[in-house]
Amino acid sequence: MIRPAPITYVQLMTESERALWKTDSQPDYYRGPVSRLLDDGRQYRQWEATHSRQMRAIAACSRQTGQAMELRKLALQLIHRRGMVDYLRAFNIVGEHRKQLFHMFYGRTDYHEAVITEHRHYVVAASSGYCAEVLVDSVNDANGFKLIERYQTLYAQYFQIFSQCSRAEFIGEEELAAALKPTMLEHRSYANLVRRQILVVPPVKARLKAAVSARF
Repeated sequence: MIRPAPITYVQLMTESERALWKTDSQPDYYRGPVSRLLDDGRQYRQWEATHSRQMRAIAACSRQTGQAMELRKLALQLIHRRGMVDYLRAFNIVGEHRKQLFHMFYGRTDYHEAVITEHRHYVVAASSGYCAEVLVDSVNDANGFKLIERYQTLYAQYFQIFSQCSRAEFIGEEELAAALKPTMLEHRSYANLVRRQILVVPPVKARLKAAVSARF
Protein backbone atom coordinates (compact mmCIF):
# COMPACT_ATOMS: atom_id res chain seq x y z
CA MET A 1 0.00 0.00 0.00
CA ILE A 2 1.33 3.42 -0.97
CA ARG A 3 1.86 5.67 2.00
CA PRO A 4 0.25 9.11 1.48
CA ALA A 5 2.71 11.96 1.28
CA PRO A 6 3.01 14.19 4.35
CA ILE A 7 1.34 17.60 4.23
CA THR A 8 3.77 20.29 3.15
CA TYR A 9 4.64 23.48 4.96
CA VAL A 10 3.05 25.51 2.16
CA GLN A 11 -0.20 23.54 2.47
CA LEU A 12 -0.27 24.02 6.24
CA MET A 13 0.32 27.78 6.03
CA THR A 14 -2.09 28.24 3.13
CA GLU A 15 -4.87 26.39 4.91
CA SER A 16 -4.18 28.34 8.12
CA GLU A 17 -4.30 31.72 6.40
CA ARG A 18 -7.44 30.75 4.50
CA ALA A 19 -9.11 29.78 7.77
CA LEU A 20 -8.29 33.16 9.34
CA TRP A 21 -9.63 35.21 6.45
CA LYS A 22 -12.78 33.12 6.03
CA THR A 23 -14.44 34.96 8.90
CA ASP A 24 -17.98 33.80 8.13
CA SER A 25 -16.99 30.22 9.01
CA GLN A 26 -15.40 31.00 12.36
CA PRO A 27 -17.09 30.05 15.64
CA ASP A 28 -18.15 33.00 17.79
CA TYR A 29 -15.37 32.30 20.30
CA TYR A 30 -12.61 32.83 17.72
CA ARG A 31 -14.17 35.65 15.72
CA GLY A 32 -13.12 38.40 18.15
CA PRO A 33 -9.42 37.59 18.55
CA VAL A 34 -9.00 36.68 14.87
CA SER A 35 -10.62 39.96 13.85
CA ARG A 36 -8.23 41.89 16.10
CA LEU A 37 -5.29 40.00 14.62
CA LEU A 38 -6.31 40.80 11.04
CA ASP A 39 -6.80 44.48 11.89
CA ASP A 40 -3.33 44.86 13.39
CA GLY A 41 -0.52 44.50 10.85
CA ARG A 42 2.20 44.29 13.50
CA GLN A 43 0.43 41.58 15.43
CA TYR A 44 -0.38 39.68 12.25
CA ARG A 45 3.33 39.60 11.39
CA GLN A 46 4.03 38.31 14.90
CA TRP A 47 1.42 35.58 14.44
CA GLU A 48 2.82 34.71 11.01
CA ALA A 49 6.35 34.28 12.37
CA THR A 50 5.20 32.18 15.32
CA HIS A 51 2.77 30.06 13.32
CA SER A 52 5.34 29.56 10.58
CA ARG A 53 7.77 27.97 13.07
CA GLN A 54 5.01 25.72 14.36
CA MET A 55 4.00 24.62 10.86
CA ARG A 56 7.60 23.92 9.84
CA ALA A 57 7.93 21.56 12.80
CA ILE A 58 4.74 19.74 11.77
CA ALA A 59 5.77 19.61 8.10
CA ALA A 60 9.05 17.96 9.16
CA CYS A 61 7.17 14.82 10.28
CA SER A 62 7.66 12.02 7.75
CA ARG A 63 4.12 10.62 8.01
CA GLN A 64 0.67 12.17 8.03
CA THR A 65 -0.25 10.24 11.16
CA GLY A 66 2.71 11.84 12.91
CA GLN A 67 1.62 15.23 11.64
CA ALA A 68 -1.87 14.67 12.98
CA MET A 69 -0.47 13.85 16.42
CA GLU A 70 1.75 16.95 16.35
CA LEU A 71 -1.26 19.09 15.44
CA ARG A 72 -3.08 17.69 18.44
CA LYS A 73 -0.11 18.54 20.68
CA LEU A 74 -0.04 22.08 19.31
CA ALA A 75 -3.78 22.50 19.90
CA LEU A 76 -3.26 21.49 23.55
CA GLN A 77 -0.43 23.98 24.05
CA LEU A 78 -2.55 26.79 22.65
CA ILE A 79 -5.52 25.91 24.88
CA HIS A 80 -3.18 26.25 27.86
CA ARG A 81 -1.69 29.51 26.59
CA ARG A 82 -5.04 31.26 26.33
CA GLY A 83 -6.45 29.82 29.56
CA MET A 84 -6.11 32.96 31.64
CA VAL A 85 -7.89 35.32 29.24
CA ASP A 86 -10.54 32.68 28.58
CA TYR A 87 -11.23 32.65 32.32
CA LEU A 88 -11.32 36.44 32.59
CA ARG A 89 -13.74 36.68 29.68
CA ALA A 90 -16.00 33.80 30.69
CA PHE A 91 -16.54 35.09 34.23
CA ASN A 92 -16.17 38.83 33.60
CA ILE A 93 -13.35 39.16 36.11
CA VAL A 94 -12.72 42.87 36.70
CA GLY A 95 -11.43 45.31 39.30
CA GLU A 96 -9.32 44.16 42.23
CA HIS A 97 -9.98 40.49 41.50
CA ARG A 98 -8.48 40.92 38.03
CA LYS A 99 -5.45 42.78 39.39
CA GLN A 100 -4.81 40.05 41.94
CA LEU A 101 -4.82 37.38 39.23
CA PHE A 102 -2.29 39.29 37.14
CA HIS A 103 -0.06 39.79 40.18
CA MET A 104 -0.27 36.04 40.82
CA PHE A 105 0.79 35.13 37.28
CA TYR A 106 3.12 38.05 36.47
CA GLY A 107 4.62 38.88 39.85
CA ARG A 108 5.96 42.42 40.19
CA THR A 109 5.46 43.32 36.51
CA ASP A 110 3.50 46.54 36.01
CA TYR A 111 -0.20 45.66 35.90
CA HIS A 112 -1.02 47.56 32.70
CA GLU A 113 2.04 46.14 30.95
CA ALA A 114 1.06 42.64 32.05
CA VAL A 115 -2.49 43.09 30.71
CA ILE A 116 -1.20 44.26 27.31
CA THR A 117 1.32 41.40 27.11
CA GLU A 118 -1.23 38.75 28.07
CA HIS A 119 -3.77 40.10 25.58
CA ARG A 120 -1.23 40.01 22.76
CA HIS A 121 -0.31 36.43 23.59
CA TYR A 122 -3.99 35.54 23.75
CA VAL A 123 -4.80 36.98 20.31
CA VAL A 124 -1.91 35.06 18.72
CA ALA A 125 -2.66 31.84 20.65
CA ALA A 126 -6.39 31.95 19.88
CA SER A 127 -5.73 32.57 16.18
CA SER A 128 -3.22 29.72 15.92
CA GLY A 129 -5.51 27.56 18.06
CA TYR A 130 -8.31 28.02 15.55
CA CYS A 131 -5.93 27.16 12.71
CA ALA A 132 -4.79 24.03 14.56
CA GLU A 133 -8.38 22.88 15.02
CA VAL A 134 -9.12 23.48 11.34
CA LEU A 135 -6.01 21.50 10.37
CA VAL A 136 -6.85 18.62 12.72
CA ASP A 137 -10.24 18.45 11.02
CA SER A 138 -8.61 18.79 7.60
CA VAL A 139 -6.52 15.66 8.10
CA ASN A 140 -9.70 13.73 8.90
CA ASP A 141 -8.63 13.14 12.51
CA ALA A 142 -12.21 12.94 13.74
CA ASN A 143 -11.43 11.38 17.12
CA GLY A 144 -8.66 13.92 17.72
CA PHE A 145 -11.00 16.82 16.93
CA LYS A 146 -13.63 15.52 19.38
CA LEU A 147 -11.04 14.91 22.10
CA ILE A 148 -9.66 18.43 21.74
CA GLU A 149 -13.15 19.91 22.05
CA ARG A 150 -13.73 17.82 25.18
CA TYR A 151 -10.38 18.81 26.65
CA GLN A 152 -11.04 22.49 26.05
CA THR A 153 -14.19 22.27 28.18
CA LEU A 154 -12.50 20.28 30.94
CA TYR A 155 -9.45 22.55 31.03
CA ALA A 156 -11.66 25.64 31.34
CA GLN A 157 -13.43 24.03 34.30
CA TYR A 158 -10.11 23.11 35.90
CA PHE A 159 -8.62 26.57 35.32
CA GLN A 160 -11.64 28.20 36.97
CA ILE A 161 -11.17 26.20 40.19
CA PHE A 162 -7.37 26.54 40.00
CA SER A 163 -7.65 30.33 39.78
CA GLN A 164 -10.12 30.48 42.65
CA CYS A 165 -7.92 28.26 44.81
CA SER A 166 -4.73 30.17 43.94
CA ARG A 167 -6.37 33.53 44.62
CA ALA A 168 -7.63 32.31 47.99
CA GLU A 169 -4.06 31.35 48.92
CA PHE A 170 -2.75 34.67 47.54
CA ILE A 171 -5.05 36.77 49.74
CA GLY A 172 -4.60 34.58 52.80
CA GLU A 173 -7.93 32.73 52.81
CA GLU A 174 -6.36 29.39 53.72
CA GLU A 175 -9.63 27.67 54.68
CA LEU A 176 -11.23 28.50 51.34
CA ALA A 177 -8.12 27.34 49.50
CA ALA A 178 -8.13 24.04 51.43
CA ALA A 179 -11.83 23.55 50.66
CA LEU A 180 -11.30 24.18 46.93
CA LYS A 181 -8.19 22.05 46.50
CA PRO A 182 -9.87 18.59 46.34
CA THR A 183 -12.26 19.85 43.65
CA MET A 184 -9.36 21.40 41.75
CA LEU A 185 -7.41 18.13 41.82
CA GLU A 186 -10.48 16.20 40.72
CA HIS A 187 -11.00 18.48 37.71
CA ARG A 188 -7.31 18.25 36.86
CA SER A 189 -7.47 14.46 36.84
CA TYR A 190 -10.43 14.53 34.43
CA ALA A 191 -8.60 16.92 32.12
CA ASN A 192 -5.38 14.90 32.29
CA LEU A 193 -7.21 11.71 31.35
CA VAL A 194 -8.44 13.29 28.10
CA ARG A 195 -5.06 14.93 27.55
CA ARG A 196 -3.37 11.53 27.65
CA GLN A 197 -5.87 10.19 25.13
CA ILE A 198 -5.12 13.10 22.81
CA LEU A 199 -1.38 12.44 22.99
CA VAL A 200 -1.55 8.63 22.76
CA VAL A 201 -4.66 7.41 20.91
CA PRO A 202 -3.81 7.38 17.17
CA PRO A 203 -5.98 9.07 14.55
CA VAL A 204 -8.78 6.99 13.07
CA LYS A 205 -7.88 8.36 9.68
CA ALA A 206 -5.15 10.92 9.04
CA ARG A 207 -5.17 12.18 5.47
CA LEU A 208 -6.11 15.39 3.77
CA LYS A 209 -9.72 15.56 2.68
CA ALA A 210 -10.15 15.51 -1.07
CA ALA A 211 -11.76 18.93 -0.98
CA VAL A 212 -8.75 20.36 0.86
CA SER A 213 -6.17 18.62 -1.34
CA ALA A 214 -7.82 19.93 -4.46
CA ARG A 215 -7.15 23.50 -3.44
CA PHE A 216 -3.37 23.09 -3.56
